[in-house]
Amino acid sequence: MTFEEVKAAVLKLSEADQKRLIMEVVPQIWPKACIDDSCVDKVRGLVDEATVKKYKEQHMGGI
Repeated sequence: MTFEEVKAAVLKLSEADQKRLIMEVVPQIWPKACIDDSCVDKVRGLVDEATVKKYKEQHMGGI
């Protein structure tokens, strides 16, 4: 499969399967695929402060 075919297939997945992909597959490929600062910066940009704040409020900061 080409990258574009894989991308199209992933975008056709249900939201539940897309989440599962992120939670299960991404951590397995992360150490090999993301070895430079630009990759880390991209991921940091995906997590906005409002989302983090909402999560911390819901989970009481891990208490």
